[in-house]
Amino acid sequence: MTKLLASYILLVVIVAALSVLLILPRELEQMEDSLEQTLSRTVYILAYDQEIIQGLKAGSFSPALRERLDGITKRGGVSIDYLVVANTDSIRLYHPDPGHIGEHFIGGDEVDALAGKSEYITTHLGDPDVQKRAFHAIWDEDGEVIGFVMASTSTKHIEMHQTQIIKHVLGFFVIVLLAGILLAWGISRNIRHILLGYNPLTFARMYLQRGELLDNLSEGIIIVNQKYEILYKNASVSIYVNEDVLSEDFPLYPGIEEGFRSNRPIPWYMAELQGNAFLVHIVPLHPLEGPDAIMVVLRDRTEFVQLTEQLTGMNHIIDALRANTHEFRNKLHVLYGLLQLGEIKQAMSFLSDKALELSDQHILQIIEDKTVAALLLGKANRACEMNIDFYFRPDSKLAQDNPYLSTKEIVTIVGNLVENAFEAMDKTSEVRQVELFLRADQQGMTITVDDTGCGMLPEQIQQLLKGPYTSKGAGHGYGMRLIQEIVRKHDGFLQIDSEPGTGTSITINIKATSDGRTTNDKDCNC
Repeated sequence: MTKLLASYILLVVIVAALSVLLILPRELEQMEDSLEQTLSRTVYILAYDQEIIQGLKAGSFSPALRERLDGITKRGGVSIDYLVVANTDSIRLYHPDPGHIGEHFIGGDEVDALAGKSEYITTHLGDPDVQKRAFHAIWDEDGEVIGFVMASTSTKHIEMHQTQIIKHVLGFFVIVLLAGILLAWGISRNIRHILLGYNPLTFARMYLQRGELLDNLSEGIIIVNQKYEILYKNASVSIYVNEDVLSEDFPLYPGIEEGFRSNRPIPWYMAELQGNAFLVHIVPLHPLEGPDAIMVVLRDRTEFVQLTEQLTGMNHIIDALRANTHEFRNKLHVLYGLLQLGEIKQAMSFLSDKALELSDQHILQIIEDKTVAALLLGKANRACEMNIDFYFRPDSKLAQDNPYLSTKEIVTIVGNLVENAFEAMDKTSEVRQVELFLRADQQGMTITVDDTGCGMLPEQIQQLLKGPYTSKGAGHGYGMRLIQEIVRKHDGFLQIDSEPGTGTSITINIKATSDGRTTNDKDCNC
């Protein structure tokens, strides 16, 4: 605090001293220039005064003229101390002291005026001290010099006025110095308050340590102001963000814009920067006053996203296996009961009933990917438990390997869509049907799930497409977000058609292969 205050006081003293050094010579110079202009203007006016010209011709001045000239010298101030009008013989026809009228002009610096010089200024020893004198020749109507006029100011009076100016400037210096010291004291206290009581050096060390800490975080941090200028970005994100001002086509621009508009944090969502997948979190800064800036937290989680997709798919596979286990356990219980009752023929008939295997065989025939087939078998068994008619369209077809989506991505899409369709049946007790169409051929891959559930309003569809949305409470609503990311990743198409009370139809179409070519490109290469 003491060092800061001393530094501010020294700065104020230097600034004030420089101001005085610059102002004082300028003021003194302006005062002297003003004095010379006053003297020159006075002799110029009097040189062309007709009454003075007539008096010079007559050889004497009237009392009225002398009284008028006396008025000029009696005004006081720094302007004029002496005023003299003399003829060509340098005989004074007017002097402020009547006793000097008629005497010869003293000084010898009037020679140029008598020679016809219009206007000039001299510094000469007069009576009783040194004077600054202004001369001007006086001509008659024929252009002949008939005399001269002289106006002068004592240098003592000039020095007195200079002293007053110096006092004023020094007084100004003292006032500025005192005000600067008080201001420096207030600023130093305010800075101490802003720094939360920390010494500036300590605060600087803390700032550098925190900067180093932020640069070593695996998460990227960007701070953007309301003009979308990047105020800060740490090292983890610098390789992905080269801009100083974010444009509207920047992938994170919509999220930042929404953060400013809503003044609320936006939970984690996925985005891509230069081909890398990130989890993005938007945090408005100073939310109580309205966001001055937005902090964007980025987690480079390409592997994490893949793991999430895998875990999401595994959840559906586990559900399918659980449903299959439950179904086979029910069949075993039926067989065990029939054998206990001695109904051997009925038990054998139950085992040979191909109707029980028809659905399973159908799925296994057209779905060669065993993981997806297992998922669908589980969903079919779960549909039976929920009293839902689950139809798998017979024209569906999926090979073991397809060029469009990985097995994990298919499990994520189909598992979430079918599960959402099942849950839509909870609010209806009439027709409970879900139909799945899954086909991959040379034209692309199409996945369609139709249900006869409760349906959605247009506003709900918009919210669903914007971000995590669910009517099931916290912790849900990310299934559709995962689906959207997969569709966007493969330049696919997602369409939702829904009508409240009737049902919902969701169609996904992927035409680009996993190597980035479209099906048309692929056809051309065949």
